[in-house]
Amino acid sequence: MDSQWLRQCREGDPLAIERLVQAHQADVYRLALSILDDPDEAEDAAQEVFVAALRSLDSFRGDASFKTWLFSITINVCRSRYQRDKSRTRLRQILQSLFRSDQTQPESEAVQHEAESELWRAVHALDEKHRIPVILRYYHDLPVADIAEMLRIPVGTVHSRLNHARERLRARLKDEQP
Repeated sequence: MDSQWLRQCREGDPLAIERLVQAHQADVYRLALSILDDPDEAEDAAQEVFVAALRSLDSFRGDASFKTWLFSITINVCRSRYQRDKSRTRLRQILQSLFRSDQTQPESEAVQHEAESELWRAVHALDEKHRIPVILRYYHDLPVADIAEMLRIPVGTVHSRLNHARERLRARLKDEQP
């Protein structure tokens, strides 16, 4: 985001604000949806993110990319919504779409759907500190350094949490095998 565009947003220029929202809306919504697993909640969260971001534009120093800063706000908004609702079933739909098969055979689709469901249940069972890095890394394909910055933890901690999460997922999925 260039400095002139950012300055215009800080000054309340409606056209600049509209461009900012349009440029990042899909990414913010997708991240919110992957955490909350509810399209309506994700839409509300995305709106809340942009309101919060616009109110705190002066705190954006440019140390990280604007998208990283916006994703940090998104994660915090979603955490707040997630904790408030205490519903852990919201991730299922996003995980299912991640591993959805293009196969058209009903048997293959049923087997694939069951495998996806098991994986999503396993990810869903992870605690928040392990689940969010997994989603950011493997669903959103973000670099570990960006995840560390967004979550405000050291890079080594992200690696450790991802490793621990993979081990827990592997063990859980192995236990669920017939």
